[in-house]
Amino acid sequence: MRFYVAAVLLAAAAAVLAVGVEVPTPGTGLAILVFAALAVLAELRGEDLYGASTVSLSAVPVLAAACAGEPGAALVAAAAAGVATTARARTRRIEQYLFNPAALILCAAVACLITSRAAGHVLPVVLVGGLVAGVAYFALDNGLVAVAIGLDQHRSPSEVLRTELSWLLPSFLGYGLLGALLGDAWTLSDGWGVLAFLVPPALMRQSQRHVVSKTARSVAQLRNAHRELREAHAAVVESHRTTAAALAQAIEARDSGTGGHVVRVTRLASALLAQVDPVLASDEQVSFGFLLHDVGKIGVPDAILCKPGPLTPAERAIMDTHPAIGHRIVGEAGFSPVVGEIVLTHHERWDGGGYPRGLRGDQIPVATRVFAVADALDAMTDDRVYRRGMDLDDAMMEIVQNSGTQFDPVAVQVLWNMDRAVVAGLLDLDRQRVVDLV
Repeated sequence: MRFYVAAVLLAAAAAVLAVGVEVPTPGTGLAILVFAALAVLAELRGEDLYGASTVSLSAVPVLAAACAGEPGAALVAAAAAGVATTARARTRRIEQYLFNPAALILCAAVACLITSRAAGHVLPVVLVGGLVAGVAYFALDNGLVAVAIGLDQHRSPSEVLRTELSWLLPSFLGYGLLGALLGDAWTLSDGWGVLAFLVPPALMRQSQRHVVSKTARSVAQLRNAHRELREAHAAVVESHRTTAAALAQAIEARDSGTGGHVVRVTRLASALLAQVDPVLASDEQVSFGFLLHDVGKIGVPDAILCKPGPLTPAERAIMDTHPAIGHRIVGEAGFSPVVGEIVLTHHERWDGGGYPRGLRGDQIPVATRVFAVADALDAMTDDRVYRRGMDLDDAMMEIVQNSGTQFDPVAVQVLWNMDRAVVAGLLDLDRQRVVDLV
């Protein structure tokens, strides 16, 4: 931010030199006094804009001084307006006391360079010069402010300009016209004619205040609605978390031979998915899908679910219905489609030989492809009533050997690259209650 402020200061100094302020004329002192006073008054009567900046009519007297052929008055009025807007904000940041005056001086200098080409011409030409100067003032002033806000709030300057400042362009067109009229009146009447043109800016200021006030109320309403939506979403997520914990505990209670499996496989799958697709891994619904992948086993008879040995073809056909049963359960429980998708497809294979739909390759959801690797590794390394678990290294090699057939090669590679101690830690957790996970 400091480098940016320094750059604006240097640019302002260079612009002042480019304007080349001449030796003061007898009327220059009065011009400086009048236009600077109007600029300060306009800034003090400015309106806060979304808490990030201030909108005012200070550009009008600055542009008027430029159109009147009083560059010194324009620069002083701009500097005074910059100090006034900073003081009005009651900030203690020295950067703002330097940036605001420098930015407005730079705008005033550019306006002077533009309007100097229209000086001495007929009124229509002067008005065109004022319009062009108004557009340039808008682009430079609000562009500099957008960059400053972006740096300070870590936002995109283009986004700040588009959402918070771009609507001011029509106002600056009006500022340019009023500035040209005020400047012309000042030239023709030795200064006092400018008073006749103060009514239009005052009316514009009142209209501007009404628009900003109405917009601020709308923004406040949107913020309240957004907050209520976030709170409602948090309540839904909490309800799903509680439901997922209860269902997972029910699975653990019935399927005693796989105690702790849902906890371990959820943690390992989440760790793998965080490397494959961090955005997807950040969706809490995905972890619910991992946690509830076997919830359909609730609908499988105990004689089949707890059988200490191989299943017969008929028993296997019944067991293979659990993904569809689980999909129906999580759908009726109100979980997102992401959860149902994982539950339904967690037994699909990369080569298309899985069930229930025989999906192949990229047809299988990314989260499911990652989960399949974690699920198989935990199943192979876990002790069951009918066999001892495999050594971790042997199980990892088994996974690798089935890469491209049973498993997604990308998911297998991510697992292989993971530190063995980390994998062992995720698989060898104490048999914590499922509620600890969620």
